[in-house]
Amino acid sequence: MLWLIQRQLHSKTAEVRHKAAAQLAEAPTAGAFGALCSALKNQDPEVRRLAASGLGKIEDERSVEPLLAALRDNSPDVRKAAISALRRSTDERVRPALEPLIRHSDAGVRGHAAQALEHMGWRPSSPEDEPWLLVAKGQCSKATAYGASAIPALEAVLNSAPFGLRVAAVQALGDIRDPRVTRLLLGAAKSEDPAVCVAAVDALAHTGDSQVIAPLTGLLRSAHPQVRLAALEALGNLGAKVATEPLRTLLRDASWDVRRAAAEALGRIRDPESIPQLAEALADSDADVREATAMALGNLADPRAIGPLVLTLKDPASGVRRLAAAALSRIDPVWSASAEAFPALEQLKSALDDIEPGARHFVEQLLVGTGSLKQDERARAPAATPPDASPEKRSKLAVSLFLAVLCDVDRDLRQAAAEALGRLGDPRAESALVRAVGDADPGVRAAAERALQARRQ
Repeated sequence: MLWLIQRQLHSKTAEVRHKAAAQLAEAPTAGAFGALCSALKNQDPEVRRLAASGLGKIEDERSVEPLLAALRDNSPDVRKAAISALRRSTDERVRPALEPLIRHSDAGVRGHAAQALEHMGWRPSSPEDEPWLLVAKGQCSKATAYGASAIPALEAVLNSAPFGLRVAAVQALGDIRDPRVTRLLLGAAKSEDPAVCVAAVDALAHTGDSQVIAPLTGLLRSAHPQVRLAALEALGNLGAKVATEPLRTLLRDASWDVRRAAAEALGRIRDPESIPQLAEALADSDADVREATAMALGNLADPRAIGPLVLTLKDPASGVRRLAAAALSRIDPVWSASAEAFPALEQLKSALDDIEPGARHFVEQLLVGTGSLKQDERARAPAATPPDASPEKRSKLAVSLFLAVLCDVDRDLRQAAAEALGRLGDPRAESALVRAVGDADPGVRAAAERALQARRQ
């Protein structure tokens, strides 16, 4: 039977080769030693991987030599199988052979080597190896304790690791103060994975380095809305006035949360030239965007915003009306008596019959209070707005609630919120879930990753 398996290992059909190798490696006896050693030289990496796994199951000292040779295989999967096979070996040659592998270019090889060495009770003999061991174990944040010495190990993760680990490496790099970090973060910001990009953008914003403004401005054109969102928030926090023109463009972005954040950023930058675009955004289809726009105009404290804000007082959303009123008070405590308010108040009076019933009573009170409308001109019985209990409204309220909980200090609540957002499947939650992939708690990170994967399927 053994001779037939050996023959099948050289079949032209991959399925036949793999099945034969799996048979050979499943429960090998000492008599299969030669066949497994021969399979370790097969051209098919999957055959070599199975052969290494099989040699690890044979309690034969002769297996150490071919497995040590397999640690130099050009296939990471073969190397990982050889590491696992040597894990319980007491041969004095094994540890020295495994030590360099915590610096291997493949994240899986690094991780397997770190686990095997720890199982053997190995500890780094030099300070340079300490961050490499921590990073190989996936403990990127702990590696930052070694400062700039951890940069090479973290850079290796950026070049080869699952996206969740790359996010952790980017966050760790953001905590290290070294000129080399900016270059690495700028490279990570070009990643095809939006979670890595977002983490890099956040880290770049914390550097406070003016040279990052131009690259961040370029990311405003990213195909991923969550990357555009992170970039514009970073620019807003940096007070980057050079980015005001691209930010104005994003007030018309297809993504509601990008539009909202663009309004907030322009408000923080306090760019008076943005008033026409912000005034237009007061008519956005999304109430959250309109609220953010009203607050931004209040921050600008420019009398030119009074007219558009007065017209917003008829908005069907009470939150928008409330924030518009607050913004007007910030611009001018006696705004109702200003020249800018008069034409807008007249326009409100003319359009009173067309205003949604829920906002009409509010506008009538306002007009009476400003003297623009007499008591006897008020509608006799303004209709009350019936409670809106549509499925769309309930879903939006639920998403808003869980988005807020996603920022709670309690990690259990954050994890539950991530799981709930994944089930709701609302596209408005994607940006928040991308950020949650970088949460400090592994349970929250895992829940956010699962939620994003469910959305992308």
